[in-house]
Amino acid sequence: MKLPFADRLGVRMVAMLSIALLPIGLISLSQTLSVVENAEALTRSAYLGQTVTATERQSDLIHEGFASARVLGGALIAMQDDQGACSTLMEGFIRSHPAFTLAVFVEPNGVSRCNSRGEIFDFRRTQTYKDFQSDPRPRMNGTESGTVTKQSVMLIAQPVYENGVYLGFVSLSLPRANARFEPNFNGPTRPVDLLTINRNGEVLLAMGDFDTASDRLPAFRDLNSQLYRQFTSFRATDRNGVARVYSTTPIIPGIVFAVSVWPAEVGSGDQWLISRSALIFPLLMWVVSLVVAYFAVHRLVIRHVRNLRHKMRRFTLDQTPPVAGILTTGRAPAELVQMEETFDTMVERITRDTAELENNLHEKNILLKEVHHRVKNNLQLIASIINMEVRKAAQTETKSTLRRIQDRVMGLATVHSNLYHTARLANLRADGLLEDILDQIVFSALPQDSKVEVEVDIEEVVLSPEQAVPLSLLATETVTNAIKYMGAVEQGTKPWIRISLRNTGEGTCSFAVSNSKGIRDPETEVKASTGLGRQLIDAFAMQLGTRPELLETSDSYTLQVNIDLNRAG
Repeated sequence: MKLPFADRLGVRMVAMLSIALLPIGLISLSQTLSVVENAEALTRSAYLGQTVTATERQSDLIHEGFASARVLGGALIAMQDDQGACSTLMEGFIRSHPAFTLAVFVEPNGVSRCNSRGEIFDFRRTQTYKDFQSDPRPRMNGTESGTVTKQSVMLIAQPVYENGVYLGFVSLSLPRANARFEPNFNGPTRPVDLLTINRNGEVLLAMGDFDTASDRLPAFRDLNSQLYRQFTSFRATDRNGVARVYSTTPIIPGIVFAVSVWPAEVGSGDQWLISRSALIFPLLMWVVSLVVAYFAVHRLVIRHVRNLRHKMRRFTLDQTPPVAGILTTGRAPAELVQMEETFDTMVERITRDTAELENNLHEKNILLKEVHHRVKNNLQLIASIINMEVRKAAQTETKSTLRRIQDRVMGLATVHSNLYHTARLANLRADGLLEDILDQIVFSALPQDSKVEVEVDIEEVVLSPEQAVPLSLLATETVTNAIKYMGAVEQGTKPWIRISLRNTGEGTCSFAVSNSKGIRDPETEVKASTGLGRQLIDAFAMQLGTRPELLETSDSYTLQVNIDLNRAG
C-alpha cells in the first residue's frame, strides 16, 4: 500500500540523507561498539585479576597439599611394611605444615594404619574412598565433619602406584577455616560470591552463604569443559535464572577451580554512563544531522516550492491571475525564481488563449444553433408542403404514404429543434426528444376520438446528436408500425400501445414499443404492406450499433433495441 506522505519532497530528502549518512553511522557505531567491548573486556580482566588475588593464599595451600601428597606417596612405598615409620613420616608432615590437620594413607581395603595419629581408622564409608574405588585419580573433596578430625575440611587425595599397581591413596585434611579467602576488592563493584569447586561441581569453599552457594554457579555449564581449564570471564545465568558475570581461575587444572560471581551489569557509575552514552551518541548524531539537513533543505527549497505550488493551485482552481514575484521577495534560489517567471509567462499566455478560445467557441455555438434553427424551419416547410399534398390526394394509400413521410420529416425537425434549444450542443436529452416526437406521431396517426390506450414510460437518457437522429427516426417507424398492426384482443376491449425508454445502467439504454394483437380498427388497418418500415427500422438500428429484437406472444408484438450510449455515432 502506497503511503500518502511518501511522495513528499521533505520525506524523500530525509530518506536520501539517511542513506548518505548510513555508512558514516555504521562506521561510528562499529567503532563505538568496539570501544564498549574493549571497556567490558578490561572490566572482566580486572574481575579476573581480583579473583586471582583473592584466591592466592588458598591456591598456594592447595598446590602445596597436592605436591606434598605426591611426595608422601612416593616415600611411603618403601615403608609400606613398616607402619611405624610410615606414621612417623605422616606426623612429621603435619608438624612441618600446621595448616593441615591430618595426613593418612588409605589402603585399597579402606583401612588406614599409616597416619599422623598413629592409630587404625576405617574409611570405607567415606565418599573419597568410594570415588577412588571407581576411579583412582587425584581429586579434592569436602566434608562438613571429617571421619577423624570431625572438622569441616577439604580433602586432598592422591593415588599411590608401584610399577602400575594401585596401592591406595594419600589424603590430606585442610580445614576450611585455614584456607579462607583474602578478598581485597578495590573497584566500584564487589562480587556476589567467591567459590572454590571441584570438577564435579561440589562447592568446597564459599565467601558467602555456604548452604546456597551452589545456586550461584552457572547453569548448563560442563565443569569438565575447556572453559574451566583457563583464566577467563564469561556471561551466564545462575541456577536461579539470574544473569551473572563469572571469572574462573584454575587452581589445579581439571581438579579444582576458583570462581568469582559478579553482577551482570559490567561497570557502574560513570563507566556505565559512558558505555551507554557511547552507544547513543552515533544515533543522536545521525538524528541531529537529519534535522539540520532537513531544515536547511526546507528553508532553501521546500518552502519556496510550496509557495509556488499554492500559486499554481489557486490558478488551477479559480483561474485567478497569480501575484508575480512571490519567490523573489522570499530570497529563493535563482533556479526557483526562474521557474516562477516561466510559470507567470505561461499563465499570461494561457489566460489570453483561453479568452480567445471561449470567444471562438461562443461564436461557433451561435452559428451552429442558427444552422439547426434553419434546418428545423426548412424541414417544417417541407412537412407543410407534404401536408398540402395529403389534403389534395384522392387515394387513401397515397395519403397514408405521405403522412408517414411527413412524420419522418417532422421527426428530423424535432431533433434539430431540440438541438437549437439545448444549452450543450454535444449532448441531447432523449426523453424530451421522444416525448415531442411521440406526441406528434400519435396525434397524426390516430383520430381524435380514438379509443387506443397509449402508455409512455420514458426515463432520462442523454444521447449524442449522432445517436439522437437515428433513434428519433427509429421511434417514428416503430410507433407507426405499431399503430398500423395493433388490434383489440377481444371484442369490446381497447387496443393498446406501450412505449418505453429505460436507462439500464453501465452506459446502456433500452427502447421498446409493444402493441396488442387481435381485431384491427378499420380506420387504421392497412390493406397491404411494402416492408419498407421494417427495412428502415433495421437500417436505423444499424446506425445505432445494434439489432432490433422482435418478441411475439399470444396477445402482443414487442420490438426492442439495446443502445450503447458510449458508442460514437
